[in-house]
Amino acid sequence: MVASYLTSELKEKFDKDGVVVIRKVFSADWLEKTKIAIEHNMASPSQYGEKVKGEGGSGSYFNDYLNWQRIPELLEYVYQSPAAEIAKFLTGSQRIVFYHEHVLVKEPNTTKTTPWHHDQSYYPLDGDQMCSIWMPVDHVSKSETLYFVKGSHKKGYFMPYKFATELPYPLSDPSKEERAVTFTPIPENIEEIGEVVGWEVAPGDCVVFAGKTVHGAPGNLSARPRRVLSTRWVGDDVVCAERPWVCSPPVTGNLKPGETFQQDDLFPYVDC
Repeated sequence: MVASYLTSELKEKFDKDGVVVIRKVFSADWLEKTKIAIEHNMASPSQYGEKVKGEGGSGSYFNDYLNWQRIPELLEYVYQSPAAEIAKFLTGSQRIVFYHEHVLVKEPNTTKTTPWHHDQSYYPLDGDQMCSIWMPVDHVSKSETLYFVKGSHKKGYFMPYKFATELPYPLSDPSKEERAVTFTPIPENIEEIGEVVGWEVAPGDCVVFAGKTVHGAPGNLSARPRRVLSTRWVGDDVVCAERPWVCSPPVTGNLKPGETFQQDDLFPYVDC
């Protein structure tokens, strides 16, 4: 039996818009464990960690991923928090696979924005049953929140952009240029794609969005941090794919293009 907040209306909205907000899902215990995990990650980042700054402002934008197996609180979150059940229900998948986690921290007085993008262009993944669960541990006002373009998950693939420079990803090989043209540049006027929506969110809330939903965020000019754990989940129809650039994260395990995810330590099935 699924949780009471996982309703047919919520699923219909997710399918239509590519994004939903769910209120008061994560307990104070999960929030405290996540804060510990984020602090651990920032103190000991992986090879993929980075801190970038915008023009002016004293704060930085930290992000890092693929640390869930070495940070106990993240490992526990993957297997025991409500996240897996949420992802399985909203994607409509029979089984749900944990892909990776992403810690996203905008310190106070951070001018660095998050460029408009969608996640799946960065990943070596094709398919529709993929989602992210964006869970803040701090109050996030509408001036610092993540914004989404409704329905953009149904409009094909868009070009990925570097967070640090906001420039398109470079090709890993010039011979792949023909493949790259199938990825549409993000227009300067984002509303050409669709209606933009975003929510004020409180600790315990989460925003769930599809792998191809376009999103972006302003900086954090408030006096408090904006600390977020975002977890990525894939379902039955997702297969490994080739991209014309170096993927982020650049990890596929033993998967070859066209293959579906199988149970392994890197991309585990999570029972829920």
